[in-house]
Amino acid sequence: MCRCTFLMALLFLTGSAPHVDACEPKDLDALIKALDSNDRDARLNAIMALADLGSEAGKASKALAEILTVKDADLQLNAALALGKIGKDAVAPVAKLLDAKDNDTRFYALAALGWIGPAAKDTAPAVLKALGDKDDGIRAKAAFALGKIGPDPKLAVKPLLKLLTEGNADVRRSASDALGQFKSAAVPGLIEALKDDLVSMRIEAARALGQIGPDAKSAALALKYAATDKSDPLAQEAIAALVKIGKEALPTLREILTDDEGKQYDRALANLEKAGPPSALFLADALSNPRVEVRRHAARSLVVLNLKEEVIIPGLTQALRDKDKEVRKHVMQCLLRVAVGARAAVPNLLEVLKEKDTDQRTMALTVLREIPEESPAIVRAVTPLLDDPDENVRRLAKEVLSFQGK
Repeated sequence: MCRCTFLMALLFLTGSAPHVDACEPKDLDALIKALDSNDRDARLNAIMALADLGSEAGKASKALAEILTVKDADLQLNAALALGKIGKDAVAPVAKLLDAKDNDTRFYALAALGWIGPAAKDTAPAVLKALGDKDDGIRAKAAFALGKIGPDPKLAVKPLLKLLTEGNADVRRSASDALGQFKSAAVPGLIEALKDDLVSMRIEAARALGQIGPDAKSAALALKYAATDKSDPLAQEAIAALVKIGKEALPTLREILTDDEGKQYDRALANLEKAGPPSALFLADALSNPRVEVRRHAARSLVVLNLKEEVIIPGLTQALRDKDKEVRKHVMQCLLRVAVGARAAVPNLLEVLKEKDTDQRTMALTVLREIPEESPAIVRAVTPLLDDPDENVRRLAKEVLSFQGK
């Protein structure tokens, strides 16, 4: 497919394409007529113009559906996107193509139904039948369509779970994505899937649970075992799923991070870091872990991820009292990045100023300098540092007091 045509197709799919002047005169009948043109570019322009009209182009549905039978991937893809934009009126002519002998025709028909969405829910029986197709591409696209049209979970979840063990990686991934759309209705089956002997099935089950998010909180225990599995890809997906479940999964992560036998905490923390900003709550919570190695790793990860979310401030504030110098150092680096929201940390920062370690006092002053907090307590704690033996400490103390008007 040519790159510009593919990009235009994506723009139509996201609804951000500009209006296309397809042909003259600019009326629906002329556009439908252009679909039969011998000029390929004219046909493509007409398809994209009809997509731009959306539901107003319902009259063109039958003609657009016919293009799904043409051996031209650009035309087929853009016609499927246009039919998706049209919506309900396009369902009937597209559904008729699900019995076509040609694989490409069935593929794009399923894609169109998926893009139409819930309005195509009545086609669920035919789409479910396509899950058993011999062609992996058809099966993957059928799973995609099911996730988008949202049929009764009682009909769709079990066949999709079965698909997690069959076909190629694209089939399994599409089934996983679709199961994620069925939310809590898919959770019991996905929990069972996490117990399967097939690692690839467990990985996709964990992915689907992550897509479901908070509604998958009942899977936390099963995900705990997956997070400590010897398979690194599975462990990573399980941690990512727990993060997406949210605060309800905090107790489970705490259990993993306090594991003594398998030393699972190090890999779990690495996977939390890979999960990126959404892991902020969990990394901040790990700052109170009884194991110093966990607290150090969590503090370093918060620095590496450059997190500024307010949810981490309570954990950072408390961690300023940590007995470990390295933990406190990284915590202050984090506070420096969230200085405006770190007012709650001021009392603990003032305690750090009493440390003998010059680096600790320097970092605490650096953070205080960035916090817009006028306070007599700050003045009292910082003033003695004007006579500190370290020149850098004296300079920073002067800068902090200057903000305080002293």
